Amino acid sequence: MILAAKIQDPWNRVSIRHAVRNGLTLVELLIVMSVFLLVSAIALPTFRNLISDQKVSQTSRTIVAYLDEARSRAIAEGRFVGVRIDRYSNDASVDFRTSAGGRLRQLIGVPPYSGEAANSRVRFNYPTSGATTATLEFSGVDNQLLVLYTDTNSSLYNKKNAPVKTGDWIELPGGRYFQINFTSYDNLTDTVTATIDLNSTRSGTATFPVIHEPLHDSSVKYKIHRAPVISTSQSLVFGRGIVVDMNYSGIGIDGNQFAPQSAVANQSIDIVFGPDGRVEYASSDSIGTRSLPSGMIYLCVGETDGVQPSTPFNSDSRTPANLMNSDSVWIVINPSTGRSVVAPNAAVNSTASMAAALREGRSLASLSDTLDANP
Repeated sequence: MILAAKIQDPWNRVSIRHAVRNGLTLVELLIVMSVFLLVSAIALPTFRNLISDQKVSQTSRTIVAYLDEARSRAIAEGRFVGVRIDRYSNDASVDFRTSAGGRLRQLIGVPPYSGEAANSRVRFNYPTSGATTATLEFSGVDNQLLVLYTDTNSSLYNKKNAPVKTGDWIELPGGRYFQINFTSYDNLTDTVTATIDLNSTRSGTATFPVIHEPLHDSSVKYKIHRAPVISTSQSLVFGRGIVVDMNYSGIGIDGNQFAPQSAVANQSIDIVFGPDGRVEYASSDSIGTRSLPSGMIYLCVGETDGVQPSTPFNSDSRTPANLMNSDSVWIVINPSTGRSVVAPNAAVNSTASMAAALREGRSLASLSDTLDANP
């Protein structure tokens, strides 16, 4: 019995010794945990920045897709369709809420207005060759909506909710578009009078130039493209921590016209596409003025922490302003084609003025129309 125990005992001891050697001592476990914590402390900031970069890039691509959808719909339906960028606040102040855009809404086109009568016409009054302004005369009987807007006795007189109003675009034969300005209604002759600018280059107003001048005292058919209305279903809310920074967004290589103002209420930014796909008009400032863009439209997409209207050139590595952050991107809209692309933000060194800083930050974005849409 003793010999049998001795024979079995070595195997048991060997099994026990192997079991002990396959485990970890407390010291070894502490060393492994220390190494793991050290690696995590080094890697987590990098992963956090990587995730943040992906959020900005993904949001920018989603915004471009949203713009492309509106443009495609305008072409398919032959109407004006746009996109509205809503600020967090429309107050008359310069702060985070008025400087940050956090939602896109689609502006749905409504059918063009061509009068109530089948033979509705507009008469040109174009007395001087080479003039930059022409007068239009509409028959009140055939154009009741125009009478409602221009008649001082009408409840819709000069109201923003009028179905047709000053600032809408009239399409004339040959596909020529002009921004229309209604001036008066003469109840004795039952005539609605309006004016259009014929040459934006010479007059300086933001309208479409024409190739052929209209004939004086001619009557032609027309279409008035009315402003789109807000869609309640087509909206895009940005992901948490991502915004369109209005402080740096605007028109032209060094423009920041969308930056909030303190004197008047700040409005949402509208970009509207026409039936041919190009930008027919867009906001030209932060208070609701609309016109044909004079250059590329630049939207700065960045982080909420980077919206710093009081310190627009803050370069602190912990919370840099979006213009000073290489992770920010530019969405560039070409008004001539309506095409939208995404471009990276370039390094900014010149902070003596906003214009100089924007030119540097957009140096890569200015070439974005020839680059791929993905950042």
